[in-house]
Amino acid sequence: MGRRSKNKTGENPMMFLLIFMTLLSASAGEITSFNIPTKAPQNKTVKMVLRIPTGFSPKDAKNYRIMVLFGGRNWPGDKTIKAYNFVKMADEHNIFLLSPSFKNDSYWEPKKWSGKALLQAINRIKNKYKINPNSQVLYFGYSAGAQCAALFYRWKPKIVKAWGAYACGVWFWPKKQVKNAVPAIITCGEDDMQRYLLSKRFVRTAREHGYSIIWRSYPVGHGLSLKALDLTRSFFASVLSGQFETKYVGDDQEMNFYPVHSKNARNIEIEYRNNFSNLNFAKQWEKQ
Repeated sequence: MGRRSKNKTGENPMMFLLIFMTLLSASAGEITSFNIPTKAPQNKTVKMVLRIPTGFSPKDAKNYRIMVLFGGRNWPGDKTIKAYNFVKMADEHNIFLLSPSFKNDSYWEPKKWSGKALLQAINRIKNKYKINPNSQVLYFGYSAGAQCAALFYRWKPKIVKAWGAYACGVWFWPKKQVKNAVPAIITCGEDDMQRYLLSKRFVRTAREHGYSIIWRSYPVGHGLSLKALDLTRSFFASVLSGQFETKYVGDDQEMNFYPVHSKNARNIEIEYRNNFSNLNFAKQWEKQ
């Protein structure tokens, strides 16, 4: 048998590779961070907080993707990851959770500076962990973070697989019909009146222009709703399960859902339609 090659110091290069892969795997499930420099006055360096999914192994890296969590206004990334509690879903679906610690400087407007910073962070993660460079990302945010989720999606929709927004007060307003729009979930507290009315208006307008949106409201104010977060996690899990065919349709007005080919489903007007590919998710939406 031939002997394995060694470098000039007599050490086996395969051993270095094994150790490197082991170290990467050992960091799985942990939270780390890195900085991205920008030219924004109050964001000279943006701390990007990253959670590596439990069980991550470099040899399976191409099966992973990134989810960006935008926190409430000026939230640090570690607070956002903790508050949203997407960890279980992320581990089950091979998701890296990335949360930027933006502050002020109109960071919810990606064209100004924050979009470039986020793309740099995403590309750095993909390169370091060997994630498929063409894999689409997921967005979710609350309050100012909801504005980010919506406006960052609108800025570069082709890089997004699905997105969600809770308690959003700034929207883009579709003017043209779209084809193959990615699924979205939008939720809001009914006592958060201005955001609630704006969100309802956006949902109906967007649906009329071809967007597929799940809508749910709750009898609460502007604070984070645990029910909304739970429904949002189920939405993303449904998207990541690979089921895309609509099997049930829900009615915003009656808060009931029906089999897609039923008479009741056909009678739901487009601006009130919620499309479900998963029965359990549809039941959760109805019962909440």
